[in-house]
Amino acid sequence: MHLCLPAQRAKEVCDAGWGEPHGYADHDTEIMVYGPRDDNELVVVLALLSESVTFARYAGGSNA
Repeated sequence: MHLCLPAQRAKEVCDAGWGEPHGYADHDTEIMVYGPRDDNELVVVLALLSESVTFARYAGGSNA
């Protein structure tokens, strides 16, 4: 799954083995997260997705 996260968080996610930098990434914020293999991993991936949505909505300083 393609996600955008703050650069430091994206690095943490990749370092923890949950994904890797996106091949076409222009910034350190774009990563590919691996698909979950079980329900426990699904919980983690859904939390990362939620973080990504929040980052996308509020990174530009807008609350819209």
